[in-house]
Amino acid sequence: MKKRLTAGTMLIVVLALLISGAVEVWTLHQREMDTARQSLHELLNMVDAQNQVTDPERAMAVFRAAAPEKRLTLIAPDGSVVVDSDSATTENHADRPEFQAALQTGWGEATRPSETVGMPLFYVAKTFTDGIVGRAAMPLSSIDTLVRSGLFPLGVATLAALLLAFLLAGRMARRLLEPLNVVGDAIQGVLDGTGTGEELAGYEGDDELRPILRYLEKLIGRLGEYLDQVKAERDKVGLILDCMDEGLLLLDEEDDILAINRAARKLFGLSEGAEGGSVQVLMRSRRVRQALEDTRRDKTPVVLDLTDPAFAGRELRMFLSPVTGRRYEGESVGTSVLISDVTELKKAEGIRAQFTANVSHELKTPLTSIKGFTDMLATGMVKSEEDQKRFLTMIGVEVDRLIELINDILKLSELESVAIDQSEESASPLDTAREVAGLLGPEAGAAGVTMEIGGQPGLARISAGRLKELLLNLMENGVKYNEPGGRVSVAVAAEGADMTITVSDTGIGIPPEAQERIFERFYRVDRGRARKNGGTGLGLAIVKHICQLYGGSVSLKSEPGKGSVFTVRLPAGGTEE
Repeated sequence: MKKRLTAGTMLIVVLALLISGAVEVWTLHQREMDTARQSLHELLNMVDAQNQVTDPERAMAVFRAAAPEKRLTLIAPDGSVVVDSDSATTENHADRPEFQAALQTGWGEATRPSETVGMPLFYVAKTFTDGIVGRAAMPLSSIDTLVRSGLFPLGVATLAALLLAFLLAGRMARRLLEPLNVVGDAIQGVLDGTGTGEELAGYEGDDELRPILRYLEKLIGRLGEYLDQVKAERDKVGLILDCMDEGLLLLDEEDDILAINRAARKLFGLSEGAEGGSVQVLMRSRRVRQALEDTRRDKTPVVLDLTDPAFAGRELRMFLSPVTGRRYEGESVGTSVLISDVTELKKAEGIRAQFTANVSHELKTPLTSIKGFTDMLATGMVKSEEDQKRFLTMIGVEVDRLIELINDILKLSELESVAIDQSEESASPLDTAREVAGLLGPEAGAAGVTMEIGGQPGLARISAGRLKELLLNLMENGVKYNEPGGRVSVAVAAEGADMTITVSDTGIGIPPEAQERIFERFYRVDRGRARKNGGTGLGLAIVKHICQLYGGSVSLKSEPGKGSVFTVRLPAGGTEE
């Protein structure tokens, strides 16, 4: 408003100065014209007074002596030119308006471009005593030069008036708007929760403002109460939205984002206050667009599962619901979108499905063998006692394998069903490794594999049973997948807050393409050798889950033909006494 007041005042001042300047210029021009007219009148009277009968040569000499910069033309009553001080023209001047007026009234004048000298002139004509018409002329440029010379002080005065008017207009605008600014500050203070409206007290003595201030005080009081209620409701809604695990988007009727909660920002990697451009890219997905159109058209919710390559291939489940008759910050809400990141859920479903398929396959193989052997025995196809014993032995092997498989599945299910173990149990990795080496001694001896145990004493924060199971799986694999004359080494070391257990072997090694999958359930690098050695394919999966259960980790380095190195890190549990 201050700018508008100042601009309005300045516009009035400028218009007034322009009008007064135009009047001044016109007045100055008229004054100079009057002066020029009077000068030309005097010159013609002087020439006419020289003789009763006009002597052209004498008249021209007198005129040139008195006004060398002006022009004199003597014209006969018939319009023919007797003499012209600036031209030798003989053109008839009977049609000249100043000549005709002089013949009729004695004097005449005109302003026009001269056909003889080619410039605008001011003409004054007089009928002399003997009937000759004397015409004096001067260039209008002379008059214009005089007018322009008078414009400089007028321009200086105008600029000074404009500057003074600008300063006074700004000051006047500030004084006029000062009460409004105070009122605005008071209302803003209430909106911000920092003001009480006491700033208005200084203007209560103003007769024009007093009634307005009374209403404003009441308005500010009510506004403060309403704002407190709105803030409380907004904080409540904001708290609910920000505590949601699911992302929430509010879209207008053009599918542009009106609001986005904290979970959605986190989901799409947006900081507070950042624009939701990446979310808009998601909203431009063909499937999402179609779902939005279906939601608006049918006025029914739509559930959409979407694999979004723009966000590392995460699986998103979107619940789109139509919204009618609601507004958010003045904009009409068209659709609400609830987004859940179901990547882990989908992954778990896939793992579960794969696990079920693998379990079914692994259980089916020994059961099929057992069924075949029992059918052959039951039908009497096997006659000799020796063959019967061999078949029964094979049935026993398959049953043992089946029991081992079921036990491993139960162990894995147990590990997946519990959270991180919070027990205070601790066990010695070095002692446990020696115990496991004793258990595997016969098997290692039969395979021609040497076992070496060494390292630092210490305790790991893990139960003795779990640690034994972990080392048994790793060391047994080192024996099974080794070569005669090979070696399995276990090294225990304390590294800061961790105990490190390194199990290395000189066996067949693991190809690079299989190393990323070696900890998956039922995954075997060499299925033929694994079945020959009696493996279930769950040992390394159990190792991985035991490490995760106790806040540790397991890693692998391997090279085909040169062996493998498994490194287990577990939180340290103190020192052995």
